[in-house]
Amino acid sequence: MVSKRKKKLSDKEVKSQKRKELFKELLPLGKSFTLWILLVVIVAWDYTNHQWFSMAFVHYTTHLSIWISKLFFIPARIIGEGVGTITTIEVNYISVSINNFPMIIELECSAYHAYLAILALTVFSPWKLKHKFIGGGIIFASLSAINSLRIVGLGIIGRKYPQIFDLMHDYVWNILLVIIIWGLWELANKIIAKQNEKIPA
Repeated sequence: MVSKRKKKLSDKEVKSQKRKELFKELLPLGKSFTLWILLVVIVAWDYTNHQWFSMAFVHYTTHLSIWISKLFFIPARIIGEGVGTITTIEVNYISVSINNFPMIIELECSAYHAYLAILALTVFSPWKLKHKFIGGGIIFASLSAINSLRIVGLGIIGRKYPQIFDLMHDYVWNILLVIIIWGLWELANKIIAKQNEKIPA
């Protein structure tokens, strides 16, 4: 019996191999980030020019937040619609009252950045097409519910503790939303990986 010796790689070759593996792992993230930037630019362009689909994020978030608020027996309603001006841009907005605290849900409040990030990550994920639709859909639905619960929570905070409303709105929830997106994504990856392991080759 002839034994084959494995060729020992030099330090330079080992480092080169590790770099290639790292590049292979990071490439989908790089593509996802590029697509996300492109989608954000498209939505921002639409928001400042036509508002054909950018406001769909706002209306979706507004009505879902009102529905979830009512689900928990928290008073919520639309109290007005109109046109606001941001610098020189006219924007259609909806004013709502949640827990008797008036708020305007703007584009940034709709978490459209997060939805587009999930879309971009799903497109370039190494998942099967079926998993992309199911996994992406579940993450989108979860994120929608969490963001609307955030708005309902801000309505409660605004009514009872107005002094910390800006802190919660501008800082705490923005940080939490990033953690939540990453957590949902990692959870989906683990579940899909386990499902793939169970499928016989």
